[in-house]
Amino acid sequence: MSTSDEKMPLSVLLFHSAMKQQMSLADFAAALGLSVATLRSYLFEAGSRSRMRSKTVEQMAKILNMPASEVRERAELLPYADQPFGEWLKAQMQGRFTRASLCTATKISDSAMKNYLSGQTTPDPDNAIRLAEVLGADSLTVARLIVASELRRRGVELPSAPHREQTVPVEPMPEPKPEPAPIPASTTVDGATPTPKSDTVIDEAIINAYTEQRLLNLWRRLHPQGRRATLTYIASLLAEGM
Repeated sequence: MSTSDEKMPLSVLLFHSAMKQQMSLADFAAALGLSVATLRSYLFEAGSRSRMRSKTVEQMAKILNMPASEVRERAELLPYADQPFGEWLKAQMQGRFTRASLCTATKISDSAMKNYLSGQTTPDPDNAIRLAEVLGADSLTVARLIVASELRRRGVELPSAPHREQTVPVEPMPEPKPEPAPIPASTTVDGATPTPKSDTVIDEAIINAYTEQRLLNLWRRLHPQGRRATLTYIASLLAEGM
């Protein structure tokens, strides 16, 4: 039977509870009033949890803070298949820890760490929580990996991980931009559209204005006698033209 993150199996929750209390399996078994062998069978053997006594179920419900009915319901669940704990541990150490440095940081013996990495054994809850804290890993994920590895090592077939469809967000269609209103052409008083002046006409107007300004400046500099002579000359030209 498969499980989701919201419905974690009883075996994983029990192992995780022992991790949070930094207890070995022997100490956790004593807290439940069980032998270590019985606790291991509940954690790592499929089918054995269906034979749990009512007193044991009530004790587990108290430790996990859930109804006894939910304890029995979760007892039927199995963690989904994942990579073996030893492979996961190697991946977590990659580029971060050597075996010796991880042993120093977690205070776990080198022989025990060697067995974890080779897949021969998995850590007890008290060592598992140290690994999770030093590696910065989620403790519940570590508990699930350890329980799944132990179940698979005993030949239990685990369900595949639930497939989660990735939904691609649909972007909203952009609203059409309003077309800019046409710029009204300037009109004359009688409503007719004026004819734009060409560049040549504009240039000639600039030149004429500049020339007139220069002539005016020159006229102001002339001596009064020079002005009279100039006017006399202009008058004679006009007379000849007429």
